Amino acid sequence: MNDPQVTAFHSEGEYRLAIDGVIALAQREICVFDTDLWRMGLEDKERAASLEAFLAGGPLHRIRVVVHDATRLGTACPRLQGVLRRFPMGIEFRQSPENLRHLADCLFLVDGRHGVIRFHVDHARGKQVLHDPAELAPRVQRFEDLWEVSAPCLWATQLGL
Repeated sequence: MNDPQVTAFHSEGEYRLAIDGVIALAQREICVFDTDLWRMGLEDKERAASLEAFLAGGPLHRIRVVVHDATRLGTACPRLQGVLRRFPMGIEFRQSPENLRHLADCLFLVDGRHGVIRFHVDHARGKQVLHDPAELAPRVQRFEDLWEVSAPCLWATQLGL
């Protein structure tokens, strides 16, 4: 068993490296909460490929995403849309309700054991937590609470007449 580690970050580059580090540790589930995923860089080619590789790793692998604003997902994220089309049962996107859109922290949680917490969306400060379920438990519960009150917002196929 690995010892818990907490590492601070102070820049956008360090933030994205922290996310890359926890994606590499994912074994069953990734949970994401952000305003619109832009600062996380999930649309970057390598990061999107890492998410796709995670989903391809097993039929029970899941990614759950809650955003405040889903507009960018539908218009400026072709790589994430491609991941959704290839793994429609493995990834789900939801949008938070209007009354919670003031929440400004960002979460990238992996298996309830590893995570990246950005304290405020407008400031590239936060921490990467590795091998520490106890430290992440309140954040995991926060994500689950957000998930329950959020509505689906992006689908693998477009319905139309």
